[in-house]
Amino acid sequence: MEVLNIVFSALNLLATVIIGVIQLTWTISRDVFGDKPRAKHYSHNKK
Repeated sequence: MEVLNIVFSALNLLATVIIGVIQLTWTISRDVFGDKPRAKHYSHNKK
């Protein structure tokens, strides 16, 4: 039972770290790229 608790704690810690990194990356990218258009479309220039 103790091994199961250790595995569960490790998975919980890993999920917390992954979610924190995603939130931090999202915040930084929103601050850096917030004023730019979403995507460049080159299809209109190929006529």
